[in-house]
Amino acid sequence: AEPWLAGHRGVDLAGHTGEPVRAAGTGVISFAGSIAGIGVVAVTSGALRTTYQPVRPSVHRGDQVVAGDVLGRLILTGSHCLPTACLHWGLLRGDAYLDPLALLGLEVVRLYPD
Repeated sequence: AEPWLAGHRGVDLAGHTGEPVRAAGTGVISFAGSIAGIGVVAVTSGALRTTYQPVRPSVHRGDQVVAGDVLGRLILTGSHCLPTACLHWGLLRGDAYLDPLALLGLEVVRLYPD
């Protein structure tokens, strides 16, 4: 409920270990490495940043990518998806998390009570 609390922000996409993880759009690799032992790739395009994890990156910071380019391979890591693999896909504008399904025209509007 609060932006500083732990939680999952984004969507889980079912997958298989070793599958290619592809860029959702055009941008620049702003991060490709490990955070807390989990492989992460971030692609920045203007004010938007997409994040992908857990990934074994095949790209490097500063690389240019277009939609569909392979960013790395999906890896199996300790998460709520076990025993199967899933990609955690996120979208941010600055520090604000957005629904990445909006990039595909699939966002769902949720209204919360005051």
